[in-house]
Amino acid sequence: MTDPQIQATTPEAAAPNPTPRRVPLPLGGLALMYSREQLAIVYRCSHGELGRMLRAKMAPLPIRLDGQILWYCDEVLGAQASAIRTLERWRRR
Repeated sequence: MTDPQIQATTPEAAAPNPTPRRVPLPLGGLALMYSREQLAIVYRCSHGELGRMLRAKMAPLPIRLDGQILWYCDEVLGAQASAIRTLERWRRR
């Protein structure tokens, strides 16, 4: 039997993070990057909410590689908590 107070303090079940893609960079090397669809999953938001956050510069800015718009994995995960708090605040209004 689980204690209700312990259940209340445990964090929500973490959403599964999509696997980032390895993308070759123009100046050499590889980088782990997310696409727009993967970013919406990481931030647990719709594409419209993601667009609103990008317009307000509340999410990391993307780069364009070979016609694809991608985000660096480390920047996305670093801003994840802030982005989720912003989305929760928007949803309460």
